[in-house]
Amino acid sequence: MTTPPNDDWSDLTRTWTDRPAAPPRLDPNLFRAVRRRDLLARLNFVGELAGGVVTIGIVIWATLVRDLPWPLGLTALGFVAFALAGTLWSRRGDPGLLTGTPEAVLLSAIAQARTGYRWAWAGVATSLAAFVFVTILAGLSPTGSISPRDLLIMGGLLLACIGLYVAHARRCRRRMAAHTATLQAMDDETATEP
Repeated sequence: MTTPPNDDWSDLTRTWTDRPAAPPRLDPNLFRAVRRRDLLARLNFVGELAGGVVTIGIVIWATLVRDLPWPLGLTALGFVAFALAGTLWSRRGDPGLLTGTPEAVLLSAIAQARTGYRWAWAGVATSLAAFVFVTILAGLSPTGSISPRDLLIMGGLLLACIGLYVAHARRCRRRMAAHTATLQAMDDETATEP
């Protein structure tokens, strides 16, 4: 007489459910995205610095040669210096492009997102400073040269810029969180390997 088959599947079920999850995989496009963002960030940084230096030169030239009023020239120089300081602040601590390992790529992606996040908030501050600058410009200009309608249009454009900067900051914050979670999962997987 044969014994009936054992239909107790609990051991197999336990083995299946206790099996460790597959290690997280990097998105194959992440490396290309990190390289592209690095190039765009460097071009943007150089463009902002060059634009700031050219603007300083134009303001100094206009003040000395074209008789731009000194208060207006100094206000313009203050605004440009503020914008350049924001650009330099946003790029501080940038490690550059790291691509040796998947972890290095993730660290680069996190650093890029952090830089983009700071850049966005520097852009918000610069947009607010631009509105202050335009308001001072309106006060220093001859009566009627800048109408309230013009100020309203400029304010609307700067408000739109602020909205774009805030949206960029949100995207960067989401990228930082996602890449940090992936990096943490990779670290956990490495720690549990025999």
